[in-house]
Amino acid sequence: MVTNDFWLERWQAGRIGFHRDEVNPWLTQYWPQVARGAKVLVPLCGKSADLLWLANQGYDVTGVELSPMAVVQFFGDNDLTYQTEQVGHLKIHQAHDLPLRIVEGDYFDFDETGFDACYDRAAMVAMPEEKREQYVQHTKQRLQAGASLLLITLSYDGEQAGPPFSVLDDEVQELWGEWIRKLASEDLLQLDERYQGAERSFYEESVWRITGQ
Repeated sequence: MVTNDFWLERWQAGRIGFHRDEVNPWLTQYWPQVARGAKVLVPLCGKSADLLWLANQGYDVTGVELSPMAVVQFFGDNDLTYQTEQVGHLKIHQAHDLPLRIVEGDYFDFDETGFDACYDRAAMVAMPEEKREQYVQHTKQRLQAGASLLLITLSYDGEQAGPPFSVLDDEVQELWGEWIRKLASEDLLQLDERYQGAERSFYEESVWRITGQ
């Protein structure tokens, strides 16, 4: 069962193989044209360097992350000072010198709206199948009409208890709607030896985008 405690324990134990120190190349290649100053939402952000990249492009970045350890490590690793405010069940950590904040708490408790764009590298694939529709609907409610989305998914065959979970193309299109387009994909079995041990015929990472209407 993938619960909040599951993720908190993963961070506590340092079992964060999903984390990457570098900025995701899909982000830098395929981020949509969004006006500087736009509000960008990053669900389940961890301590990703992608947050810094977005802030340095001039966006007003809000990451949402369950693990307090991930939040502290993000600010510490990047030598950022910040201030913290408790708002209901959530803690808001605002960087002093960047248009960047991390909201600490359960993503489903986060109810701010009006975001112009969303970047999802690790959130949808972290959701078990029974929670994906709720996740997508909750995210859509955070976004303005016509907002942009950059989404990265995985699909694979064979057994894996997950996460990350396999999310098939049909499900992405059904949940996100007619405006989503697949831009690129690559089979990680051919690129990364970490995925070659299991008995699989494919392990595909795909990048999707909705460009604001």
